[in-house]
Amino acid sequence: MTTSCIKDVDFDQAEDVVLTPVITSSVLFTEVEASRFSENGMELETVRDSVANIEIFTDQFVIDNLVKVELVFEVSNSINRTFGLQIEFLNEADELQNEFSFDALPSSSGNDVIIEYTEVFEDESLEALKTSTQMVIILTLYPSTDGTFLNEDSAGKVGLKSKGVFYFNIEL
Repeated sequence: MTTSCIKDVDFDQAEDVVLTPVITSSVLFTEVEASRFSENGMELETVRDSVANIEIFTDQFVIDNLVKVELVFEVSNSINRTFGLQIEFLNEADELQNEFSFDALPSSSGNDVIIEYTEVFEDESLEALKTSTQMVIILTLYPSTDGTFLNEDSAGKVGLKSKGVFYFNIEL
């Protein structure tokens, strides 16, 4: 003889299912040679680059379910100068939606000095990011502390790579 007990099962709980996947994706990789900061023997203060057609935020699923984004930047600098990096996000009308900045520290040895920077987007900043269609990267060369200038023969580079960590909240 066998017996068993069954506890009441609430099948309506299936309506309360919430999925919270986290997706990591490469966003950007670029390198700027030291010689790019020189033109006709003159040292340039800034170099701009842009990534157009950011399409992830045009998908309705992403618009509806994305709740947080972390952009993680890794900068390697083998130039003996400090650089400021400014990241701007623009909408279709080229209007600024969000911006932030951080510094790349100098390398006195010619070896890469690596720094990491993370920018978190939630609530209002996330809503602004979702309207962005273009990312602009501005590298600003800070003044030399020893009087040297970069020229067409200068060695070294600044490398920038980033990844996005995308947090979703999907209610079924």
